[in-house]
Amino acid sequence: MDQLDSPVPIPTATITKPKYVPPPRPLSRRILQVIRRGHLYVGLMLFPWAILYGVTGFLFNHPTLFADAPTVRFSPADLQGTPLESPPSPQQQAEAVLAALNAQQQPTEAYGMGGDPACYSARDTFVATVKAADRSFFVVYEPLSNSGTIRETTTRVLAEKAPFATGRAEPPRQRGMGMGGPMQHQHGGISIPDSIIERIQSAIPTLLQRHGFPSGAVTVTTAPDIRFPVMVGEQLWTAKYNPITTAVTGTVGEPQNELTVRTFLLRLHLTRGYPGEISTKWYWAIGVDAIAVVLCFWGVSGLLMWWQIKATRLPGLIVLAVSAITATSLGIAMHDILSR
Repeated sequence: MDQLDSPVPIPTATITKPKYVPPPRPLSRRILQVIRRGHLYVGLMLFPWAILYGVTGFLFNHPTLFADAPTVRFSPADLQGTPLESPPSPQQQAEAVLAALNAQQQPTEAYGMGGDPACYSARDTFVATVKAADRSFFVVYEPLSNSGTIRETTTRVLAEKAPFATGRAEPPRQRGMGMGGPMQHQHGGISIPDSIIERIQSAIPTLLQRHGFPSGAVTVTTAPDIRFPVMVGEQLWTAKYNPITTAVTGTVGEPQNELTVRTFLLRLHLTRGYPGEISTKWYWAIGVDAIAVVLCFWGVSGLLMWWQIKATRLPGLIVLAVSAITATSLGIAMHDILSR
């Protein structure tokens, strides 16, 4: 075939499609993206702290777990045959205090009990310390459940006595736990026969021996007040009796709520541990455990979610490293301070 008869290709123009430019995202979505990224990086920054608070909160709520000293719980069965086998109720103690007040002061018209029952006030546990040779023990007694905890306080054994020593070292005292020194007995107070303090002091040596601990001098350092209504003539008073100091105080009228918001929040933060009976505090302890577990889960799951976003791996790794180094450094520094 002649070349003149062959078809001539017709050039075609190349059509270039315009590059797709996505429309700008709405301001609300951009703000949400910033919040998500901020949440992610803040979560990475707080990861060491979340784990720390989760673990320490769990240990705080379970004082016998990984204890650095022998710690045991005792039950009502351990108190059989001791003066605490049947402890006096707040009502019985209040009636004894009122009888002693009438006998001591001999008012024209005898003081009488008001209508409301007596109860423990401010706290509901007794704390005692035991000195046994070179060992000391910390006993918390819960009268409502007739149970409690025995913990040996940690003391260092000195290999050699310092030549300049003038006395015997005492174990560290814990504020708020009855180890800041015993409450002092006040002269002129109201002593009642067979008081719960005497029963605790008599029962603890037997209790310690049943759990394999040596016995020694027992000092009850902390006790709850016993609050009860008193009728002075036609006037209602609210009385408070402390079993240790034996002091009786009172205010006119119904008991006043002295719990401020700040004090309530601080006490709420410090409330921990499972009491011997199922009560509101017991359910609160479950909540503390739940928060501790959730904090740890939140930290670990946050790591997994962060790693799924490739664009944030490097900056997130930097934030995590800086936070871990900071937390570790502060932890070491705090250890040095607390171990002095």
